[in-house]
Amino acid sequence: MDKKPEKLLGKFIAGKRLTNDEFILLDKLLNNAQYKEEFDHWLEENWQHSQPEDVQLQFKQIKEKIRLSSLKIRMNRLFIVLAKAAAVLFIPLLAAVLYFYFNQTTSSDFLTLTTQKGEQTSVILPDGSKVWLNVDTKLSYPVDYGVKSRNIELEGEAYFEVEKHDELPFEVASANIVTRALGTRFVISAYPENSTIRSSLVKGSVEVKYGTKYELLKPGQQLIYNKNKPEITIKNFDENYELAWKNNQLVFRLTPFADVITELEKWFDVCIEYDSAAFKSETLTVQFEKYESLETILKVIAKANGFKFTINDKNVKITKLKQ
Repeated sequence: MDKKPEKLLGKFIAGKRLTNDEFILLDKLLNNAQYKEEFDHWLEENWQHSQPEDVQLQFKQIKEKIRLSSLKIRMNRLFIVLAKAAAVLFIPLLAAVLYFYFNQTTSSDFLTLTTQKGEQTSVILPDGSKVWLNVDTKLSYPVDYGVKSRNIELEGEAYFEVEKHDELPFEVASANIVTRALGTRFVISAYPENSTIRSSLVKGSVEVKYGTKYELLKPGQQLIYNKNKPEITIKNFDENYELAWKNNQLVFRLTPFADVITELEKWFDVCIEYDSAAFKSETLTVQFEKYESLETILKVIAKANGFKFTINDKNVKITKLKQ
């Protein structure tokens, strides 16, 4: 690759501002079929030599998950999708964004980042706000995020550190509730299969909307929305417990056995078979670190709850011991 294009791409990936002439040149390069193969090779080579600390999704996984918008005007597409992403996403994601400039497969106007069971990752949004995604989570935001609004859609669990912007409130929609903030830190747990949604404020202030009602939370307060009734409860929460997953910990405190199993399935991407009736009244209080294996964790739980288990690849079978 010529030094000039290589230098231009390096500048772009580093998130540095490009001049109008540089944008025009970059657009020509990215739409030159003869240049595409050489660029793909350069991109792969730079990806392999990068050492990301925060983004844990692998390149092939990101390729399957990120879908960019195909806008009508080429320069608008280049500026909104690529330039904005370059300034705000971690470098490993930038490589994927550039890759999808050539390989767009959808006309959606949203960028979507997902984690599978057993995966966690983090991302910096266009306004500088940081988001940590727990396992089995989906985060979506429009390609023009930060221009007229800062609206996010979330399924799963995420921790937010929001940059202050007086004119553009930060809003996260999770099923039937919307959490609104200007500059703050909070965590939302909104897995579709759970009967509740939790919005927990760590620092600053947030306004939580449900239906036509609003609640203003103070630091240390948690709003719990019950999807079945529906109703809300506000109480204090333990930050270390609520953010254990972000700190690579799996913590249970008088947690029903069924909920323990659900967390283990998400954490390790396995399917656990057991007799729910045999463990209906049982709870668990224990803490594990991310690096501990499933087998080690099950051995500890087995002693506390009286069962034996077998692990066959991604299938686990738990059998209650007779008393």
